Amino acid sequence: MEKNWSVGTKYLNDKTRIIVVGITGREASQVVAESEALYPGFIKVGVTPGKGGMEVAGIPVFNTVKEALSSPEGKDVNTGLVYVPPASVKDAVIELIDAGIKLIYIVTEHVPIRDTVYFYHYAKERGVTIVGPTSLGCIVPRIPARIGAIGGKNPSIAYADGGLVILSKSGGLTTTTAEMFKRRGWGVYMALALGGDVISCTTFADVLEEIADDPNVKGVVIQGEVGGTYEEQAAETILRLYKEGRWNKPVAAFVAGKFQEKMEGVSFGHAGAIVERGKGKATDKIRMFNEVGKETGLVKVAEFYHDLVNCIEELGVPRDFEDTTPGGKVEPLYRTIDPETCEFKPQE
Repeated sequence: MEKNWSVGTKYLNDKTRIIVVGITGREASQVVAESEALYPGFIKVGVTPGKGGMEVAGIPVFNTVKEALSSPEGKDVNTGLVYVPPASVKDAVIELIDAGIKLIYIVTEHVPIRDTVYFYHYAKERGVTIVGPTSLGCIVPRIPARIGAIGGKNPSIAYADGGLVILSKSGGLTTTTAEMFKRRGWGVYMALALGGDVISCTTFADVLEEIADDPNVKGVVIQGEVGGTYEEQAAETILRLYKEGRWNKPVAAFVAGKFQEKMEGVSFGHAGAIVERGKGKATDKIRMFNEVGKETGLVKVAEFYHDLVNCIEELGVPRDFEDTTPGGKVEPLYRTIDPETCEFKPQE
């Protein structure tokens, strides 16, 4: 994708203009209304067959993608956001690609794997980037703007402008991580929820390649998990870019699910979190990140999730603002676990 923006990345920037497919659905209409209230002007048109002529939060609705993009409101649209049922995702994605859209986010869960395989290759052949399925979206506080529901109704609780890029398969953990770093003094340049399906159309490695030469990125946080090989690909990409002289950014990584190695074949959390035939183990992913860290001095692996902050600090990433956590100790914002009963209790 040719760069024509001044702030942000390929995944979200100040030139991003969005078409929402399935805009009149319950979840989509709510997200559109919230996003327009927070970051007006980025969503331009919507599509729901048979609902043409309606409006959602002031956004005009059309019957087809072609109609929407041919309208005065749709002339600058370059990004698609898909909020349709699983069986309709393939058709929606192909319609967007055929209409010339070069970046597509898929929020929908439970998309058939065979459909994902089909439109993944269809997109690759035509130079189109797809994020998802099951992506919660992307946010760039510096613009400020977001795609999807990332950050919820009040993203400012978690997201402040800074130099970190946060990458996760989980939408919820993306925001939780940003909030944790914010309390410790680091802001976010971009947070991207890649989605946790078996097939991820955009991987950690894809994003690392994209941001390698971006001077706005001061550090990267990767949240991985068991299943697949996307974390291994990320480690290999960091090492390759480093040897090419293109990577000098500190990386903190956490890989969840070491306990699952005693429960092989069982899926936890995301559809992609399946260990098969000895592949996709958390310990193998951790080992690869550690090996790259030894060779480059740029990667640290957190033993526990909250240690990601310590890794970024040890790697020397400068804070964006003051650390507001007393004693530099991270505590859950809303609630914690009673160590004696192992039950949740309200945060005091």
